[in-house]
Amino acid sequence: MYSLFRKEINTFFGSLIGYVVIIIFLLITGLFLWVFPGTFNIPDGGYATLNGLFKLAPWVYLFLVPAITMRLFAEEKKNGTLELLLTRPLSGWKIIMAKYLAGLALVVASLLPTLIYFLSVYLLGNPVGDIDTGGTWGSYIGLFFLAAIYVAIGILASVLSENQIVAFLLSMVLCFLTYIGFDFIGSLDMPSTLQSILVNIGINEHYLSVSRGVLDSRDLIYFLVAIFLFLWISKLALNGQLRKWKKPSRKILITAVILLLVFLISGVRIFRIDLTAEKRFSLSPASKALVKKQDCPLWVEIYLAGDIPPGLKNLQTAIIEKIRDFNAYSSQKIQVKIIDPYNEVTPSEQEKYIESLYKRGLTPTDLRRKTDQGVETKLIFPGIIIHNTEEEVAINLLRNNPMLSADENLNRSVEDLEYEIARGVRLLQKHDHPSVAFLTGHGECDEWETKDLAYSLSENYRICRIPTDSLYASPGKYKALIIANPVQRFSERDKFIIDQYIMKGGRVLWSVDPVNVSLDSLSYGFSTIALNRDINLNDQLFRYGVRMNPDLLQDAECLLIPVISEVGGQKKEEPAPWYYSPLLAPSQNHVISRSINRVKGEFTSSIDLVGENNQVKSSILLTTSPYACRIQIPTEISLASINQQPDRDYFNLGNIPVAIALDGKFQSAFMNRIPDLEGLKPRTIIPTSTNTRMVVVADGSTIANQVIYNRGKQPRIFPLGYDRFSQQTFGNKDFYINAVNYLCDDSGIIELRSKTVVLRLLDKVKVKESKLTWQLINVPIPAIIFILFGFGYNLVRKRRYGKHSNF
Repeated sequence: MYSLFRKEINTFFGSLIGYVVIIIFLLITGLFLWVFPGTFNIPDGGYATLNGLFKLAPWVYLFLVPAITMRLFAEEKKNGTLELLLTRPLSGWKIIMAKYLAGLALVVASLLPTLIYFLSVYLLGNPVGDIDTGGTWGSYIGLFFLAAIYVAIGILASVLSENQIVAFLLSMVLCFLTYIGFDFIGSLDMPSTLQSILVNIGINEHYLSVSRGVLDSRDLIYFLVAIFLFLWISKLALNGQLRKWKKPSRKILITAVILLLVFLISGVRIFRIDLTAEKRFSLSPASKALVKKQDCPLWVEIYLAGDIPPGLKNLQTAIIEKIRDFNAYSSQKIQVKIIDPYNEVTPSEQEKYIESLYKRGLTPTDLRRKTDQGVETKLIFPGIIIHNTEEEVAINLLRNNPMLSADENLNRSVEDLEYEIARGVRLLQKHDHPSVAFLTGHGECDEWETKDLAYSLSENYRICRIPTDSLYASPGKYKALIIANPVQRFSERDKFIIDQYIMKGGRVLWSVDPVNVSLDSLSYGFSTIALNRDINLNDQLFRYGVRMNPDLLQDAECLLIPVISEVGGQKKEEPAPWYYSPLLAPSQNHVISRSINRVKGEFTSSIDLVGENNQVKSSILLTTSPYACRIQIPTEISLASINQQPDRDYFNLGNIPVAIALDGKFQSAFMNRIPDLEGLKPRTIIPTSTNTRMVVVADGSTIANQVIYNRGKQPRIFPLGYDRFSQQTFGNKDFYINAVNYLCDDSGIIELRSKTVVLRLLDKVKVKESKLTWQLINVPIPAIIFILFGFGYNLVRKRRYGKHSNF
């Protein structure tokens, strides 16, 4: 067997055709990866990854592998040496395996020079070495298994034909059909179970999984079974047993049954190893539990398609891969469909179709690119729609934080994919929506001022507005309580009801203004006095571990407001900084505030942590910028201060906390007290809470959307966080939605927002300055290395042969 293996290797490297085939493969691969513009181009993509190689290789291998394997048996038949080979003391299996291993070794030999691509990307990374090494080696393992199954198919084609050209074409067709043909058939309209079976029979489904750097036992068993199946059929053909298929032997039937059983067992996952550095293809336990209880098939429509830049293409790939991860654990099939809105309908219907996508919940964004005709602008939809047979959920995936670069926004979008998809799946599952209540009775924001937030929350929760008496009557009915900017004093009775609600595990979102500023006076151009607003909550919040300070914060990074100035006798409206409206910076270390835009504040106060309750974990959510200052009250506030530009030294404080999240067991504010509860006579006072949560924000304006009241008409509601002057939408709504989700979530899905993915980019300066150098290294050098290897191999053989001859 070893002699036959060596003979095949020597024959290949002793012929010119072998070198030509592999050199052409290396040149084509190098050109597509480093020179030709397109999806596979590494420098143009800008990411420190070899994904282009692993996407391109299956298609190039369709020609390379048949070219290597076509002669293995066809040449033996043509030369009449096959009968001689069969008379040797070698079994059919040994002959098949010797030629198979030789073919596989030759394909692996063609793959080794591509390690230069890996070294190049390693050196071009920013910083150097910033490439996911584990994930890359895992992808090479996937490529090895793909080559292994292609070689097995090539062996079968060569056994079936006496002509090398016919064997080449037959192998190429069989490889193509097994790679992508079953996916095509599975995309036709048919029952989902049959679709799933057909797709899983094909190579593509399993190669895509392994080529990402994920080793799943189901994929590995599939490859091993498929390789054995093709080699087994080749052995039957070699022995002439295929002609007797009408009367198969008992041995053949047993083998077929065993193969079928192994294939069925391969559907049961034994292990799954994620080799990527950040375990980016591993789902959290919460996501696994969610999709395991999925009771019906799901469809995911991806509308980020067409001719899009590399960054958005990377996001599209990440969406597909993440859905594949969900599919690995889902009890029901999740099917994916990629839709290009501009190709889905005729040009005359595009505007109507795009409008329908907007109505379904997808938010478009402008894509601008330079062309020969100028700057081209078109709308794209970086989102997905998940649906079952009855309902659908639209999810917008692109983060658009103006404080971050485009690459960072795209990376944040990739990081949040698992959370967003899990959230969509959960919305489609039948379950009871918990109740979230807005407290009333203390001058809180009215229903119009909380309209946008309440509407956004209503897809997950039952929203209601209640007084404290309703909370006292049914505390377990409400999952969370929102106290939205109260302006009137809380009685001890109301405080006690809220306190005991918390002690029983209730969650509370406090959005409170510690300082009173009359906006009416400012709106008419006058000054006003900022005074302490005592609503009788300080002692209660202090007991829970926070103190809202009676001060005002000014910030150099603030909102711009329109100011009318007179220049040359003409009035002109210009933007000017309003330091009392800070743009609050969200912390990236908590699931509530991570990856959201800055939050627009107005007359914001500071907040401090107090006490030493070791059973409560605290996290800062919002802070000022590094350039801020505190103003003690009472103080005069006037629009005239806009014209008084303070020195930079004035903003001498930074990162002042404004919002805090608390998680743990709280001490009751009424412990060891006998308060006057105005007719309320509780039997017992619960002194310590169960594990619960609360969020405290020292700026009540952040929770209220802007409202324009029109006499006799419906009020006009603006989105929460929207600024009419700059026409920007800040992160207020995302912050409060995340806060409520954090308070109400017991499944752990909200924690998925903490997932991080390292942004691995190429050094753009190095790529631009030395692009030609790297192209010269990666296109001809791998081919030259292989030529030198062949030259050395034949030189060694010649010397060895010459020594034996002289002897």
